[in-house]
Amino acid sequence: MSLFSKIQYLKIQIAETEKLLNMVIDHPLMSINMKQRLKILKEELDSIPQESFEAVIQMLFSGDAVSGSEGIKSTFVSKITPPIQGLVKTQLAIKKYGKVGSRGRTRKKANNELYLTALPRGSFGIELTRIEGSDEDLFDLVDSSEAMKDVIYLIKDTAESDEAFQSIIETTPKRNLSNLKKLLQEISNERSILKMDCGEVHIELTSEQVDAAAKRVSYAVEDEYELLIDGIFRGMLLDSNRFEILDHNGNPISGYISNELEEEALIEYDRLFLNKNCLIYLKAYNIKYASQNEKIEYELLEIKEK
Repeated sequence: MSLFSKIQYLKIQIAETEKLLNMVIDHPLMSINMKQRLKILKEELDSIPQESFEAVIQMLFSGDAVSGSEGIKSTFVSKITPPIQGLVKTQLAIKKYGKVGSRGRTRKKANNELYLTALPRGSFGIELTRIEGSDEDLFDLVDSSEAMKDVIYLIKDTAESDEAFQSIIETTPKRNLSNLKKLLQEISNERSILKMDCGEVHIELTSEQVDAAAKRVSYAVEDEYELLIDGIFRGMLLDSNRFEILDHNGNPISGYISNELEEEALIEYDRLFLNKNCLIYLKAYNIKYASQNEKIEYELLEIKEK
């Protein structure tokens, strides 16, 4: 049970106990028992921390995605798991390496896989967990928890309004917009609601809100495709996760480095290809903004020798 769910459960128990107490207030024994139970419940609620850093995210669905509270389509789970995994991975990368002068890129790829650890019922849903490894520290798990919460806030802003979505689109990694599009579209296709919990953070979206959010992202992310550039590698900045190349006409192209590339590979690229002609594999995202301006943004996938 998430921290949010636990708090809500205790609040319901307190409200029901207060109602019962009012009904038996004149009964000497029952009123004493109710007062004692009310005291225990309030103490338990007061003792709960305001934040939780468990790296666990729960999602509940409805509509055609589930069969009441009995089960959830395996095909639906297989379609939504990759984009939610991608969203969390990208947000985790921002937490860990996103700021100049912070911890920088890890020299060893983090164990940031999410595992299906439960099928919560409420209607019906899934629970994804970052399982703690023997070589991980507290900061890794805290970062993972905060990344999950960031994903929930991203979905919330996308569903809230056009204005809220446009306020985040220019600062959201384009890979996340792509994964967000895939996730929301799959949920919309099943005419499902969406409830999400991670620690104290919670959102509830109606099927109409999910559908509107899916359309917003689809409008913004018009197209994405991979391309091969025969050009010159000009270098990269690991702290800011940026790269720059020149295409065969000498035009500069810059963008972000894929989070899938480890630091060892990037150092090797720098050693082998800096200021040299090579084959550069990119992913391009065609983004449309509210101003009707369009922009192509690039992500570095791989560099190979000609």
